[in-house]
Amino acid sequence: MKNFLVILALTGLVSSAFAEGITIIVNEKNPVTSLSRAQISDFFMKRVKLWPDGIPLRFFDRTDGSDERRIFLKEIVKKSNRDTELYWIGQKLYSGHSAPSQVSSDLMTEIMVSKFPGAVGYVSREYETTRAVKKIPVTGL
Repeated sequence: MKNFLVILALTGLVSSAFAEGITIIVNEKNPVTSLSRAQISDFFMKRVKLWPDGIPLRFFDRTDGSDERRIFLKEIVKKSNRDTELYWIGQKLYSGHSAPSQVSSDLMTEIMVSKFPGAVGYVSREYETTRAVKKIPVTGL
């Protein structure tokens, strides 16, 4: 029983560590001060396409296979990479919507988010931003 409790405790720590592995960023002109996990998932899945003030939302994803994307899909979207691929195939076929643009690094994510007022993306937790973006806390994890 003691070993079981230790395993449960360790599992909780691992989940917390994954949730802390990425940071959501938005353009510095965006007035938002926090976002829920559900909102971010809706942005990524293009169920929401505009910010409340009417500015078009533009999501920047990371490339397949990156640690950041793996964490994002697991902790925010709550889908596997395969399920996400199938979702976007279906969206392309039935609605014409394509997956968010993928970028290869924290730096490229920051550059792209800084260029578009309605942009949102995610970077490594330890990444220090220097451009026109701001880090946003996520609620509901």
